[in-house]
Amino acid sequence: LIVLNNVTRFKELDSAKTNFISTVSHEMKTPLQVISGSAEMIASGLVDPDDIGEFGRRIYLESQRLRALINDVLTLSRLDESSFASAERVPVDMLELVQRTCERLRPLAREHGIELGFSGADLRTLGNEALLEQAVSNLVENGIRYSDDGGTVNVRVEIEEVSAEPCIAVRVSDDGIGISEQDREKIFERFYRIDKGRSRKLGGTGLGLSIVKNAVVIHGGTITVRNGERGGLEFVFTLRKHS
Repeated sequence: LIVLNNVTRFKELDSAKTNFISTVSHEMKTPLQVISGSAEMIASGLVDPDDIGEFGRRIYLESQRLRALINDVLTLSRLDESSFASAERVPVDMLELVQRTCERLRPLAREHGIELGFSGADLRTLGNEALLEQAVSNLVENGIRYSDDGGTVNVRVEIEEVSAEPCIAVRVSDDGIGISEQDREKIFERFYRIDKGRSRKLGGTGLGLSIVKNAVVIHGGTITVRNGERGGLEFVFTLRKHS
C-alpha cells in the first residue's frame, strides 16, 4: 500500500512538473515573439526611422517581462527544492522591511496614481530577509497594479493572536477590483489570473502570489485573503514573533 501511494504521488508530481514546464514555455512565447518580430523588422529596414524609438521601447518592456518571469520561475524552483528552508535564519525587523519595500515601490505607485502608506509596530521575526522582502514586495506590487488611478495601498505590521500565541501579522490592503469567493480559493495557484488581459498588460507573471504563499509557509506562517470593507482586497500573513 505504501509503495502504491508513493507511485501515485510520484505520478502526480511528475504531471504537475510537466504542466508547469508547458505553461512556462507558453508564457515565454509571447514576449519572445514580440522581441524577435520587432528586432527583425528593424534589421530589415521595415521600420520608419521616427518609429525606431517606439520599437526599442517595446523590445525593452518585453525583455523586462521575460526577465521577471525567469526570476520568478527560479525562485519557485528554489522554494520547491526547499533551498530556502535550510538557509540561515536571522532576526528581521518587519516594520523596517516594510518601510524599505514601500520606499522602493513608491515611484511605481506614483506612476499608477496610487497613494502608498505603511504603519505599525516595531516587530521582529527569525527568517530569510530576502525572501520575506520579496513576499511583501509582491503583495504591494499586486495592490498597486490592480488598483485604479487615485486608489490607495496600505501595509500594516501588528500583533495578532494565533492559537493563543502572539504572532506578527502583516496586512496589505488596497481598494482595487476585489475578487469573487471562487477566485479567492485559486488566487495562490501558479499562473492563475483573474483578468488575464489586464494582468499581461500590467506586466504580471502570474507567479507572484504563489511565491508569497510558499515563502510564508516556509517560515511556518499562514496567509489569507478577503475582500476589504471598502472594496479591494486585504492579504494577511502571519509569522512567528522573535523576542
